[in-house]
Amino acid sequence: MIILDTDILSMFAKIGEIELLKRLFSEEVAMVPKVRDEISIPLEYGYAFPLRVISEIRTVPLSGEALEEYERLQRNFSLGRGELEAIAYCKTEDCAFATNDMKAREFAKGEGLFVISLQAIFKALWKKGIKDKEEVKRILENIKEADNLSISIEVEREIFDE
Repeated sequence: MIILDTDILSMFAKIGEIELLKRLFSEEVAMVPKVRDEISIPLEYGYAFPLRVISEIRTVPLSGEALEEYERLQRNFSLGRGELEAIAYCKTEDCAFATNDMKAREFAKGEGLFVISLQAIFKALWKKGIKDKEEVKRILENIKEADNLSISIEVEREIFDE
């Protein structure tokens, strides 16, 4: 199973493409409760995109062991609660963690997790034939616009190079 962070869910929801994540990972995607809480905040400001996430991505409950791990991880003040809870869940349930946050990626790797970056998601979309390169470029441009995302030339090369 792949546990998705708030940022990735938000990006794909804003452009109406949550289904792509489900197709890419064969429906084996989920979020933890604190990510659901974070993704819900924009609802208070009139945004509808969180409803797409809440209705399409299941929320997994944390075991006692995962809650204990979350408490231990909370000593890391540089990460948000959603990221820390996702990392705790992934550690105790042997799941992969998908995040666009560089600090969260490095921390999760340090905790022994398999981590999937946003770049890897985009690359996998065309490598697996779910979308062609041009479609992935359009999706990336839509996300850049909808989420005010800035991506370096190097990262774009990483996504689209064979």
